[in-house]
Amino acid sequence: MFVSCIFITLICGLLSTANATHILVIAPPFLSHMIPSLELAKQLSSYCHVTFLTSIYRINEFERKGFISDLNSSKTLDIVGLVDGNNHFPGLTIEESQISSNNTAQIAFDNDQRILFNEVLVRMGKALHHLFQTDLQSSVRLPIDMIIARSFVPLSFLNASIPIHLFLPSNLRGVINYMRSQHTDKTGQLKEAYDYVRENIHQANGFICNSLKEFDGKYVEEFYQSSGNLAPIRFIGPLVFNNEQSRMTSQTRNIIDWLDKQPIGSVIYIAFGSIANLPTNVIDSVACALKHHSFIWSLKTKSALPPSLHNLDSDHQLIVDWAPQRAILSHISVAFFFSHGGWNSLLESMIHGKVLLVWPFFADQFDNALQVVDMGVGRQVSYNLTDDIQHMLLNGSYAKRAKEVQELVIDARENTSKKQILDIVRLISKNQHEYDEL
Repeated sequence: MFVSCIFITLICGLLSTANATHILVIAPPFLSHMIPSLELAKQLSSYCHVTFLTSIYRINEFERKGFISDLNSSKTLDIVGLVDGNNHFPGLTIEESQISSNNTAQIAFDNDQRILFNEVLVRMGKALHHLFQTDLQSSVRLPIDMIIARSFVPLSFLNASIPIHLFLPSNLRGVINYMRSQHTDKTGQLKEAYDYVRENIHQANGFICNSLKEFDGKYVEEFYQSSGNLAPIRFIGPLVFNNEQSRMTSQTRNIIDWLDKQPIGSVIYIAFGSIANLPTNVIDSVACALKHHSFIWSLKTKSALPPSLHNLDSDHQLIVDWAPQRAILSHISVAFFFSHGGWNSLLESMIHGKVLLVWPFFADQFDNALQVVDMGVGRQVSYNLTDDIQHMLLNGSYAKRAKEVQELVIDARENTSKKQILDIVRLISKNQHEYDEL
């Protein structure tokens, strides 16, 4: 294991020189961004050499959760950790006062939450700058033919001769509204992030979007108008990372056994993501709406469970602190997915043909919820969760449309997505050939 003062390179790749083309994928240390970025790196590594770069502290977490356990023998993918000081992630705790009474208003982050986000990016930027100015060759395979990064990753220090493609892990609608929000942030607390986005979008040589052209093609012109950059957009969705090991754990087996005992289409699966810690009143309102239904709920809470969850019917109601999401969504007993609207989760649901009820809280989750509604595969919560759940169980039109979308998404995964990823690698080869001829 190679160790330096700035980097620790995990032995998930042997720095093979067999593939001349080399892509550096940089991911910010937020799990919902790291997962699709790592899946993109994995798929690119089938055609060229790839280095995946993110905070060393999150890589350790990736190891514990099994995200990179299958990469130890890879000769074309290196996992490299940046010692950026982002070793403390308390998570985003949503306060009761931030939740709208009608469940439909976007959370406005308080100053502490904004500062936390900005500080993560600033620390990452300083570490990246130090690396590229002083210690790059000792940690990252050279030369670098392309850099792929999120739009708010600090990149101003990079060599202008290296092509930069921005990875958009959500849909274009959310990206467009994010760019618009730069003009409505009256507090200025997200200034650093917005500055990075503006600069990166301006200099990007291309955009890689984790969605389907069939979903987002209608937003391309609007994206170009908002960004001012007419570089190509490549739709490579759905990128869905599968970290559920081929060897089934006892915890997963117990959950599947429980699902096997449930009637077909009777169980509601609830999961609100890994970032936010929900307040007790939200947990309680969901629990009250679910009390007469079968459900499996992936729930982490810092406080004790509310009284509404104390006397569950264990034969039909299950709470777990971790859930094998893809295994659950693929199960025939699951009726629909009650989600926070994270794009990764929505794509997983679409791949398995499940109907969606979405309670968005912040960021692109509201745009994702609108996407679900527009596609006809579900709805956004209203002021009455009990009615929402009953509506989802009784409305058969959602299930029919979800199966149609499932076919579309699976076809894109097996065809369009692979073609677009291969085109990215071919683009580098073409640029290298033109450079050699000069």
